[in-house]
Amino acid sequence: MKIKTICAWCGGFISETNCPETKNSQVLAKAGVMVSHGLCSACRLAIETRYGLNQNGGNENL
Repeated sequence: MKIKTICAWCGGFISETNCPETKNSQVLAKAGVMVSHGLCSACRLAIETRYGLNQNGGNENL
């Protein structure tokens, strides 16, 4: 079974990895692939810039 991660903002492909097949993953998968969401580096940078996050170089805004 595979987990495919796509960007929640632009829909771009981020990664794909194998995972153990369980009853729960079988129910959630479509054609043997589960979909997860994250942020690609371009969208993350755009969000940080737009909302002024991480301007001090620290992690206090995370």
